[in-house]
Amino acid sequence: MNSSSSPQVQILLATYNGARFLREQIDSILTQTYPCLTILSRDDGSTDGTLAILNDYAALHPTRFHILPQSPPTGSAKLNFAALIAASTASHVSCADQDDVWVSTKIADSMEVMQRLEQRHRHGTPLLVFTDVAVVDEQLRPLQPSLWRYQHIQPNKIFNFRRLLTQNVVTGSTALFNRPLADLAARMTAKAYMHDWWLALLASAFGSADFLTQQTVLYRQHASNVLGAAGHGSHSGLPKWRQHAKRREQWENSEHQASAMLEAYRDELPQKIRRMLEAYVRCETSPNRFVRVLTLISHGFLLQDLRPNLAILLYLWDMDFAKNHTPAE
Repeated sequence: MNSSSSPQVQILLATYNGARFLREQIDSILTQTYPCLTILSRDDGSTDGTLAILNDYAALHPTRFHILPQSPPTGSAKLNFAALIAASTASHVSCADQDDVWVSTKIADSMEVMQRLEQRHRHGTPLLVFTDVAVVDEQLRPLQPSLWRYQHIQPNKIFNFRRLLTQNVVTGSTALFNRPLADLAARMTAKAYMHDWWLALLASAFGSADFLTQQTVLYRQHASNVLGAAGHGSHSGLPKWRQHAKRREQWENSEHQASAMLEAYRDELPQKIRRMLEAYVRCETSPNRFVRVLTLISHGFLLQDLRPNLAILLYLWDMDFAKNHTPAE
């Protein structure tokens, strides 16, 4: 690929006490086959050797590696990424976790898909590309060759707005997005669950997305992960009645995020999307259990598998009890 004709891609590297694996990740980014790539990093108040590592790379690669000025810690990965997205300037942007390793063709392969998307949509459309990942241990030994197969994820079936309200399918370290989507995402609030889910919802609401089934990231699992690669396999039997703690947390994360989208983009949202968000919030706010349950079903706000859907329906039916009791799962 000719660097003179390639769009600029800016990699947003969010760090916090990541010294243990950071050099390996940065090296995998700097050795990407895509020719027109820079790194913008932001540290969120590390107390280990993370900042020293970032400064080493900035000194070694002054035109390719940049560090945002020190600012008060945000206290979370999503807000660290939000600050990076707001500071980004390139036509295309990608997020990087501090502890993964990228396949050398990750950006080149994703940009091919992005450029096909751009040919199909008018200029200024928010666009997103994402991929599968391979799950590995601390020493990069394979644990699961495909996160999507492990979690029974079918992105072609999930990537529509009503499904994305309840279930994210985008792993942040695989996300590549264009300037219009970055500008929208820069308004992400603290009520968002994670930046990758927010990006997925915005792309579905305002633009479009495509994906690669190949694994472009070695997604490292270790004790300090912010979010791990938990399995979501099928379960036999009915969910247990009134054991609501986990399902309440799951529901409230998604409902708070839907409320935040309404607050941030209400006047800009397509009417169909705005009504979906309002209906989703109504599942939480209605005092009538029949309205809560029937709204969820009638709008198709459902997960992939039967058992988790039943669990959420049980929670919405029994919400008054659930909000006052948190029995052990």
